[in-house]
Order: sequence, then structure tokens, then C-alpha cells
Amino acid sequence: MPLARIYTDERGEPVARIVDEDGAYVVSLDVFAQLPSPPVDAEVVEIAQRYKVYVKRRPLLRGVCELVYFQFSGGVQLINVKYVGPDDPDAVLPELYKVYEEEAKKEKEERHGGNDGEASAVGPPTRRAEQGQVGQ
Repeated sequence: MPLARIYTDERGEPVARIVDEDGAYVVSLDVFAQLPSPPVDAEVVEIAQRYKVYVKRRPLLRGVCELVYFQFSGGVQLINVKYVGPDDPDAVLPELYKVYEEEAKKEKEERHGGNDGEASAVGPPTRRAEQGQVGQ
């Protein structure tokens, strides 16, 4: 059964989830960056009435990084950055934060010359809050 760990920030808020299944890791960060529109190279993976979810994939270390965007009537938000692959989560976490910061900045600059779009002040997790088996 996969083992899950939850990382928290300095306020104790959960910011990262890590699932380890026999050396294959899924490292997931909840992030929030308001953007003017979804990236043009993202794939629409779900449409539910007025809402769309977009996924943009790119290589990261020896795995794949997925950026998840949510489009609603009020705009677009980058809501999740995820890594799937064999690399150690402690090495992956800082790289995921870099991807998040680059993506939020790049989208902002491409769409509105750097004047719109705002990334939240999400920082690296500082401690492990919980550890347990998935499904418990």
C-alpha cells in the first residue's frame, strides 16, 4: 500500500503531499497564481458546465511535472504543481517551487507585459506533519 506524507509551512498549513509507492513518487503542491488566461500549450482535461481544467506537462529531473489550471467565470488560477517520477521528494520540492514561480511569472509577462497576474507567497514546506498509508 502506498505511503503518504504531508508537509506543512511555517504556519502549520499543509502545502505538499508526497505519495511513495515502491520508489515511484507523486509530489503535489497546492499553489495559487491568478492568471489572465490558461497557457496556450495546455490540454483541456475536463469541462464541467462553465468550468475547465487545463493540464500542462513538462519534463522535470527524471520525471514529469504537471501544472493544473482552473478556469472559472472570474478568471484562471494555477492551482497545483505535481511531479511524478523516481527522484527523492526532498530534491523534487525545491524544483517544483521553481517551476511554479517561473510559470506564474512567465504567464504574467506573456499575457499582460508583467502588469497583471499575481502569485501567492507560497514557500517551501518546513516540516512533515503527518505520515500514513493512503486510504486510511
